[in-house]
Amino acid sequence: MSFISFSQELIYDVTIEGKPVGNMLVTKKALDSGKIYYSAVMDLEYKLFRPTQMVQLHEAIYQNDTLRQTYFVDKRNGETIKEAKMEQLLGKQYYRTTMDTSKAWHEKPVVKSVVKLYFEEPQKRDSVFSESTHQYNKVAKLPDGNRFMMLNDEGEKSIFKYNENGTCIQRNFNLGAVEYEIKLNDRKE
Repeated sequence: MSFISFSQELIYDVTIEGKPVGNMLVTKKALDSGKIYYSAVMDLEYKLFRPTQMVQLHEAIYQNDTLRQTYFVDKRNGETIKEAKMEQLLGKQYYRTTMDTSKAWHEKPVVKSVVKLYFEEPQKRDSVFSESTHQYNKVAKLPDGNRFMMLNDEGEKSIFKYNENGTCIQRNFNLGAVEYEIKLNDRKE
């Protein structure tokens, strides 16, 4: 019996309002039992209104192209701002969710979440599950190039740009009036 293992890592440079503020490491790797693990760790230091260190972690585990569990945490200056977990119960189609302290259920199987978008280009029209909000975002292909727009329930937009291999090379979005850019670091070190 042979086991073929794979792992892929992407490093992105992050800027806020055009200034370099940190990096994001995105990982995809095979686990036992045919599971695939995805993660995105963003580590930023910036000063908008006050000095801030922000660390965000997105994790997702898929099996047979279906999400089994996710975890998200957002920390600012060491304090947890938001935490979200979701787990598919064994043998069930639904998920148990926890958002900060509130618990709920999610009924529908999830086949694509945001962290997967760094490795897989979406379809022309797609629905993508957010690990951080437990809501579906709408995705549509833009007419120019390999670009897609993701729109959440609050009307906030993210623009994803892909290379010919289907890997995300850039993501632009605004949080409030603040403009973020996440760009694939293609420097060879």
